Amino acid sequence: MPDTKTNRGTSTVPPAHPAATVILLRPQGNELEVLLLLRAKAVKFAGGSWVFPGGRIDREDYGDNPHDEESAARAASARESHEEAGLSLNPDDFEFFSHWTTPIVEKKRFSTWFLWGHLQQDQQITVDDSEIVDYLWVTPEKALRMMEQRELKIMPPTYLTLLELSKCRAIDQVAALTSGRDMPRYFPNLVLESKTPGILLEGDEGYESGKMEHNGIKRRVVMGQKGWHYIDERT
Repeated sequence: MPDTKTNRGTSTVPPAHPAATVILLRPQGNELEVLLLLRAKAVKFAGGSWVFPGGRIDREDYGDNPHDEESAARAASARESHEEAGLSLNPDDFEFFSHWTTPIVEKKRFSTWFLWGHLQQDQQITVDDSEIVDYLWVTPEKALRMMEQRELKIMPPTYLTLLELSKCRAIDQVAALTSGRDMPRYFPNLVLESKTPGILLEGDEGYESGKMEHNGIKRRVVMGQKGWHYIDERT
């Protein structure tokens, strides 16, 4: 799916602005916890959702190299973590996890790098009480259960990230997961006019047409009674 500004008849697809978000982890006993932040309901994008720290990549994040978006993503992740949660982090400690581009039907679009890192030492979380109003350290498994119980509102990229992290119990397992693969890049096709609204991912036979109802192979995230549900029939 295109990531650039294109025309469809008389409509224009908005450009996807570069952005970055960081999945912050910490070991807690024999488990792994992830930091989630609650965005204020009044915020236009993802208002009322639990998210990872992050936001747009600003011009100053590029430093002396205006074309190095990966380094800018690291800098933006550290900056946003400080602005939203009061954390002081070294951007060089982050590793890339995935990349998501907002569906072309959305008016506000982002081309978002997902990075991950872990706290080297305990730090106090201080939310800004403006854009971010609360925080939660939680295991990925518990976060998914809370979503199913309608206690957490999350978006599909956050859901799929938590689903992957739920397979890991330690930092080195996350490192092994990300170092042993090509970084996944997602260009979801959002489908709202369906009995089961959700997003189609590349590999789903309805991806290009935007049709949820088909008899072919499915790869999608759909909304059900217990929140998001991932379906992958490719294997």
